Amino acid sequence: MTHWQTILVPLDGSAQATAAVPVARGLAELLHATIAIVHVCDEALASAALVDRMKLSSQEARGLVVSQRTGAVAAGIVQEAAERHAALIVMCPQTQPAGGPQPFSSVAEAVIRAAPCPVVLVPPTRGRRDWALHRLLLPHDGTPTCAAAIGLATDLASMAAAKLVVLHVATTGSARPLEPGTLVAPRYVDQPHHEWSSWTQEFLDRLCAVGCATGGTDIRLTLAHGEAGPAIADFARQNESDLIVLGWRGVLEADRARTMQWVIREAVCPVIMSRVPLGSPRLAGTVDVRLPDTPRR
Repeated sequence: MTHWQTILVPLDGSAQATAAVPVARGLAELLHATIAIVHVCDEALASAALVDRMKLSSQEARGLVVSQRTGAVAAGIVQEAAERHAALIVMCPQTQPAGGPQPFSSVAEAVIRAAPCPVVLVPPTRGRRDWALHRLLLPHDGTPTCAAAIGLATDLASMAAAKLVVLHVATTGSARPLEPGTLVAPRYVDQPHHEWSSWTQEFLDRLCAVGCATGGTDIRLTLAHGEAGPAIADFARQNESDLIVLGWRGVLEADRARTMQWVIREAVCPVIMSRVPLGSPRLAGTVDVRLPDTPRR
């Protein structure tokens, strides 16, 4: 079980950025963690002025650790997270009304790339509504990168007594993932009752073993069809998911992370990004599983 201590929430002074606070509070209550608010700017502010700058009332700031740093914004956030040994950074990917096609601002992108811990991205449109964790969604394409995220997902689900749905998206004509150790779903479409139940159990068993999943979690595997990004965002919306867990290898370029960028841009719930270092070895125990193809009628 992960030992949680501090959740860091960067606020840039915009009202949109404060959407991260209720999510941080929900996670802090769940994980018994302290919330540290940080604001990075060039001028030194007194405590009251600092709280006012971050669009927080004195009541909202109660119980929070509030600090300020100077210098480059993204570097200051990352340094604060490192010094506090933060377990999570919770922030909005965009705080400007006209963000354009990019799912995150330059500051958020720099933080995501360099953060020493997982980053929770909160849609600014959710506002300051209370947040609690009841349903998690883990999109999984069968790769070890996605499998590595199930440890974090099951940890959170176990602590919150929440339901965890593992979503596999079948895209017609899509290429097989090239990552070594990928577990590939069978290609049948019209006869899932023949093979899906047995394959589902084998898939989940192997996934949990590879990703070091916490035991006793309520996990369900389901199948969706279509382009991965829109299918994941639509499933999360229709099933009222509270959190989407994404495993990734640190690549944010548009041609390499289209699904991830789509999910971050379109999701109506927070997204937590669990990074697997590019240089990490192949996960022990991963195997390439494919059931025989079932002919279509």
